[in-house]
Amino acid sequence: MAIIRNLIFVLFLIFSFNKNVLGGINPEDFETLHAYEDSLSILADSIVNGSEQGVRQLACYELIPMLVKALKVKNSFEYPFDSLKHINILYPDDKSFRIFNWNLQKTTGVYRYFGAIQKKSSELEIWPLYDYSDYMKNPQDTITSSERWFGMLFYQIKQVKKQYLLFGWDGNTLLSNKKIIDVLSFDKKGNPVFGAKIFNIGTIEEPKYVARFIIEYKEIAQTSMRYDNDLQMIIYDHLIPIDPKAEGMYSYYVPDGSYEAFELIKKKWNHVPSVFNSTQDQPPFPEPIDFDKKEKRNKK
Repeated sequence: MAIIRNLIFVLFLIFSFNKNVLGGINPEDFETLHAYEDSLSILADSIVNGSEQGVRQLACYELIPMLVKALKVKNSFEYPFDSLKHINILYPDDKSFRIFNWNLQKTTGVYRYFGAIQKKSSELEIWPLYDYSDYMKNPQDTITSSERWFGMLFYQIKQVKKQYLLFGWDGNTLLSNKKIIDVLSFDKKGNPVFGAKIFNIGTIEEPKYVARFIIEYKEIAQTSMRYDNDLQMIIYDHLIPIDPKAEGMYSYYVPDGSYEAFELIKKKWNHVPSVFNSTQDQPPFPEPIDFDKKEKRNKK
């Protein structure tokens, strides 16, 4: 009897350990998700490294329904997909949702963006993101839904109460890239909303609010835009034209070594024209994160 009790206790410990490790996913579902992850990894690699647009596009369109099937598995939110390369997966601080995000390079060298928001739930609660940026006439002032999303590749998310700042990169054209700060919130029905007029690009005395903040710069330039936790500010490179005659032609804009910022004051992000004025001051981040189209083209 003692042997049987000990065996039952050991089995209980093993079961409890597995349940804790798998985040509530039963072993069969875990194996299913692991198999999906392997298949998704192959498709994601083809999206980035496919030899021609047809191959990359087919892989992208096969990945979308496969990802949906994977996320339909019970408690899939607890599965990290941490070996899935070429697909960005971002979580806010409250872990209430996550964003899957990737891009597809066209033969022209520009990109189309894809994504999905998955809410934390035992059952599937997901919103596909449809890239509408080519048709958005005034992106700085447009508040929109997941069905008309300003497409980009997200690289940072910062939660500020019930709003989420999304930092992204857009390989705009062959000549210029963009860095964007978008805002994600959820309406009363729980649906995602992109954009909020909380960025003051004017002054405190004469404010001018925009729904998302965008900078455009020369394609080969390395440009930073990030939220700094220590300073509690958004810091980004100040850009200037490489030639005074190119004023207003943003494909000729590059960083000049100085920085601008946004500071949160009374629920609004107010523009700070200059930070790190002293030569002893250092920017609060290492090498700027960027996605260099030129490097990707050379690999192809």
